Amino acid sequence: MGSSTVNILLVDDKPENLFALEELLRQPDRQLFSAPSGNDALRLLLKHEFALVLLDVDMPEMDGYETAQLMRSAERTRLVPIIFVTAGDRSEERTFKGYEAGAVDFLYKPINSHTLKSKVNVFIELHRKTRELERTAQALRDKIADLENVNQTLSHDLRAPLRSIRAFSRVLAESGSTLDAEGADALDRISKAANRMTSMVEDLYNLLRLSADDATVDTVDLGNVLRDVTENLRSDLDAAKGTVAHDKLPIVRTNRRLLVQLMQNLLANAIKFHGDAPPAIHVSATQKGDRWQISVKDNGVGIPLEERERVFGLFSRLDSTRSGTGVGLALCKRAVEKLGGTIWIAPDPGPGTIFCFTIPVRPDLLPAE
Repeated sequence: MGSSTVNILLVDDKPENLFALEELLRQPDRQLFSAPSGNDALRLLLKHEFALVLLDVDMPEMDGYETAQLMRSAERTRLVPIIFVTAGDRSEERTFKGYEAGAVDFLYKPINSHTLKSKVNVFIELHRKTRELERTAQALRDKIADLENVNQTLSHDLRAPLRSIRAFSRVLAESGSTLDAEGADALDRISKAANRMTSMVEDLYNLLRLSADDATVDTVDLGNVLRDVTENLRSDLDAAKGTVAHDKLPIVRTNRRLLVQLMQNLLANAIKFHGDAPPAIHVSATQKGDRWQISVKDNGVGIPLEERERVFGLFSRLDSTRSGTGVGLALCKRAVEKLGGTIWIAPDPGPGTIFCFTIPVRPDLLPAE
């Protein structure tokens, strides 16, 4: 039986009715099961998964209403769609009783073949879509489990040995032991490699956290965020003799942690990739329709036009001579997307780079007209 084959259960105490339904509904992608009573139907429901049950209302011993109620009381069968088939009258009382028992639809005898096929097709398609969604959900759960395993590896299994390498390298460098030129160079290479690997592990850890965490929305003062980020980067900024200026910045509704992470990566990039002149960074914000557009401009080495899409890819590095993990801008892109916006590099000519990103304007902060 192929994976796209669906099971349909036909329940009627009259063999001629079952035969007629089978003839009308038989197709290569369907497996039809017949049950002459409610008890037989319940036994089949315990053994097989069904996309739909066509259930006769008027049967001896256990009628369709009781069969439907028993189906709805069992976890395995409570969501299986039931179409009642009846030769009885179409009174509101009878119809209400059917829906109360668990029916999703009614077919009245004599059955119109076109109506029957149309209704069955709808429920078969619904079943297939539901199974497809379940498979997608399971695949996502598997990916989340994989990410959690990687997260555990990054947060402990890789961090711990790197901390040891860096610590022992510092001890060796500060111990006053006499190393020849070759030994000193090797120690310096070990320290730099360990620092670079630590930065990459931290960036990857932050990227995985970003993908897994919920982006809860709060009221955020962008000016305060910029001040906090500037202080976080103060030592690097002072070492490069850089400056950070800004226009009047708005209060927005967004996730503060993601916005801090985003701004910190963009400013760190501007400091790291400055040119001959000290880094001069300028931050501005403009409301454009239902979005805030925030720009971070620097006077650094710039990014070639043909590379401006590629830089947002994971492990993408344009200058291998400078320190960097190739994760920072990929993290920025993920953060902006999680905030509901987009990020790009402005095509404006001139020295340096202008990174622009958008975040939605929340209705409760729109100015009164």
